[in-house]
Amino acid sequence: MTEATAPLLATEIERSILEVAGVTGLFRSGSAVSKLLEAGEELVGGQRRADPLVRVERTDEGVRVSASIGVRQTSSSVDVLRLAHREVATLLASFELPVASIELTVVHVNGAR
Repeated sequence: MTEATAPLLATEIERSILEVAGVTGLFRSGSAVSKLLEAGEELVGGQRRADPLVRVERTDEGVRVSASIGVRQTSSSVDVLRLAHREVATLLASFELPVASIELTVVHVNGAR
């Protein structure tokens, strides 16, 4: 994975997470400070960034993935996280990329619809 292919991989990871039963959406990952800095850059630059919602980073240990997800209220968050983690790990393995970490966080629970 190169710096140029990271956004493409992030898009594939987003797609695979969104296909997991019980996932209702993805949210921008990162700390409050980094989100605030990004919002400031968007205001100064006058345009919204189209960056992927999933963060993908190449390290000496392998690929680090970070994603914040929404989960359906009627689903078990633990089960949804386990399934999403498996999907991301499988996708990375299909590209023969070593995994340093896969960090998935539930940041929103949607009511039943």
